[in-house]
Amino acid sequence: MEATLAGVQPYEIHGTPYYRIAYATKAEPDKIVEGRVASIGLYKGAKPGDRVDIRMLLGVIDEVKKIEGSVA
Repeated sequence: MEATLAGVQPYEIHGTPYYRIAYATKAEPDKIVEGRVASIGLYKGAKPGDRVDIRMLLGVIDEVKKIEGSVA
């Protein structure tokens, strides 16, 4: 799904890095949703304002990719 990042916060669980992200989907731009993704599933340099493609599997965020040409 296409979305815009509203926030990115790193954290660790037992030494394994993860990110808590907040985003608004293209379908509902006024609604902020939160999710979590393993560090391997998030591109380097993610920041609020980036347009992204979020891939989910069974309701869990699997991968977040920056949409090319996206400028924060």
